[in-house]
Amino acid sequence: MERRRLLHAGAGLVAASVVGPVLAPAAAHARTADGTGAPGAPGPESRAASAGTAGHCSGPAVSTYGIATYTAAIVGMTVLGGHAYVVARGQNPPLLGEIELASGKLTRTVRLSRGEGGWAATVSGGQVYVGTYPVPDLHRFDPATGSVTQLGTIGPSGGFVWCLTTAPDGTVYAGTYPRGEVWEYSPATGVLRNLGVAMPGEQYVRAIAADDRYVYAGTLPLGHVVAYDRATGAKRSITPTPYGGAACLLARGGRVIGGFGRSVVDLAPDGSDARVIPIPAAERLVDAITSTDDGTVYCVGRPTGTVYRRDGNALVPVAAPTPLDEHRALFPLPDGRLLGGAGSGRLWWLDLNGGGSTTVELIDTAMAGPDPVQSMTMGTRGAVHVGGHFSITTHRPAQGTSRRIPVSGEPKQLRTAGDRVYAALYPSTEVLELDPDRGRIRSLGFIDNDQQRPTDMVYARAIDQFLIASAPPAGRLKGALTLADRARRRLTVYHDVITDQSVMSLALDDRLGSRIAYLAGDTWGGGSVTPARPSATIVAFDLWRRKVLWEVAPFEGYASLQHIEVLDGVLYGVYKRLAGTWFAMDLKTRTVLRSGRLPSYGELTVQRGEVFASVFGGLVYRIGPDVDEAQPVLSGLGDGWYNPPQLAWERWSWHAWGVSGRELARLRLDPDCVSVNRAGIKPPDEAILESLLAN
Repeated sequence: MERRRLLHAGAGLVAASVVGPVLAPAAAHARTADGTGAPGAPGPESRAASAGTAGHCSGPAVSTYGIATYTAAIVGMTVLGGHAYVVARGQNPPLLGEIELASGKLTRTVRLSRGEGGWAATVSGGQVYVGTYPVPDLHRFDPATGSVTQLGTIGPSGGFVWCLTTAPDGTVYAGTYPRGEVWEYSPATGVLRNLGVAMPGEQYVRAIAADDRYVYAGTLPLGHVVAYDRATGAKRSITPTPYGGAACLLARGGRVIGGFGRSVVDLAPDGSDARVIPIPAAERLVDAITSTDDGTVYCVGRPTGTVYRRDGNALVPVAAPTPLDEHRALFPLPDGRLLGGAGSGRLWWLDLNGGGSTTVELIDTAMAGPDPVQSMTMGTRGAVHVGGHFSITTHRPAQGTSRRIPVSGEPKQLRTAGDRVYAALYPSTEVLELDPDRGRIRSLGFIDNDQQRPTDMVYARAIDQFLIASAPPAGRLKGALTLADRARRRLTVYHDVITDQSVMSLALDDRLGSRIAYLAGDTWGGGSVTPARPSATIVAFDLWRRKVLWEVAPFEGYASLQHIEVLDGVLYGVYKRLAGTWFAMDLKTRTVLRSGRLPSYGELTVQRGEVFASVFGGLVYRIGPDVDEAQPVLSGLGDGWYNPPQLAWERWSWHAWGVSGRELARLRLDPDCVSVNRAGIKPPDEAILESLLAN
């Protein structure tokens, strides 16, 4: 999807506030093999020595230390009477919150039946409607009784209800992914009807609006506006030319107005009299749009979070109540103020006359809950750093302390160098440096270059730079390799380094004197686009000469690599498509030595001369060296990862940090101490994984 670039943080240091609950270790379960309860930093030990130590496999294989990361991030939002209704993201099942507008207080929460969140919300007949993911259900909440009714499912497993709107007669309309359909629900009759695909080839109906005669669907990634006749169901595109991916849409006063790509587009209902208003240069897209009773249009830009007022064919800045935040919705209130909902979990009230605003942090309310983990890395002095939605949490398990620091996006990758933590954010592509002791953040800049999703990050000690892999937005194929010079705060981007593929993973050659990085590709790019190449490839990239040396496809016809690692001149990899296929390839001859199949895909790591695969389904395997069949090491870790599961290893140890469910966990991964329930191993739903990782 077309998502944002955050406002460049510029020079200097920014103090990060600390909000949310303090995360304490789960003392009843947190203990180590020596029984002290403090993980500390294990001393050097060889595998042979540990194998010969009596009782080295005693104690728990998994020790938990409380919730890994909390969130109050929101997706769907609507207003009914004197209350706002917001839907949390990442909480399972989804949490719907009711906030009293007069006081700003959370007055009630209710759980929906299933899902991870709900991007879509609207009201009709005094009821609140919510559309969820990754099972695209339509729910109805009755504020009078507090009851929730699941009305139906409007797409396949892995689908999203991306948007909802209500026509003047109370009929509810929905836009979906991945089939790009429009659905209609009649509260009067209870009938749910599929009106069909909006535009062939467009997977997303990302924005929707309705008037007396038509329902209008805004598509993504190209950005068509398709008008459905509400009486006959007939549809046609009213788009003179695609404007770029749809983000928001409204139908008011005989006009259809929305955010498409880098423009606000204003059309007559038949597509004529099109007025295209460029958004300010600092913005990447318009997140949300609304109009007041007098017809004045307001919108909010991403990445700056600035609210704009339309003045003729210009957008005039008004205020930025929550700078550098995504936004979900805007609503004019009867008292003349503007209400906004920010993705990080903030609600704000803006005085349109004076420009003053007030803000409520939902992380400080009962909307806060366990977040699926985005990323994880080991720091100094036993610290474990965890990325969540709009936050990085630093845990110090030995001391029983945790500190949550807000950031402007999702830290898809976390790595350390010295006593600093480095994060690559989605969807802005901003690269941050964090001082975890002081809670201070510095920006190294933005990858940009038509990139959106950081996919891997490696620290190259020899050149004191980070290598960052990335993928483009939906509808595009070309990824990038970025070298981040942390001393000079400079990013150097090599766009389309693997021709017509996103870059999914990076690995450094571990042979003495080598300065080669290996890059793994994905022919699907950012998704929602036809691949240009038949097979995902690996390229060798010379870090001195900054050029590609060679390229090879380990398996012809396999579309997407997920992750790679290198050990002793052998490159190990795991595929996303065909999911779970792993291999070991000799780098000198570029021939595959061994291969097999895991239940799913994830990330690879090398520890103490062994190669481990941590994959979806809560499973850890050993796949090298000299392994003909993947050997299970640990199971039963649950589904606590948002991104492909990672392992944050303690140095010189068979222990790594990860998650068990949504709790921070220290994992014993000694290959001689296998802890596996084979009956409990089953592949996850690949359709759901695909949709969550794509959105």
